[in-house]
Amino acid sequence: MCEAAPPVAPQAEETPIDAVRALAEELTKLVGLARALVDSNREVDLTGLDSEVGLLCAKTLDLPLDEGRWIRPRLIALFGSVEGLSRALSARGPPSS
Repeated sequence: MCEAAPPVAPQAEETPIDAVRALAEELTKLVGLARALVDSNREVDLTGLDSEVGLLCAKTLDLPLDEGRWIRPRLIALFGSVEGLSRALSARGPPSS
């Protein structure tokens, strides 16, 4: 006799603000990892980061005004992380060949 598989709860569809939050969190983690590598004198490849930030900006602009306000603190935190990474890269100087 076969046992029936337990029912799987249906996945809720991701809302636009959920997508923006997830992308902001992903980029914040990525920038944090890049910063840790730079601080450890490791090389980092940031190719495509600008495109992902552009996508985040576009998705944020598509949100209703109230939801855009809710996501603002996350975007400010990400901006600060990117600024810190930029300063760390500038302080390190150009890559050696």
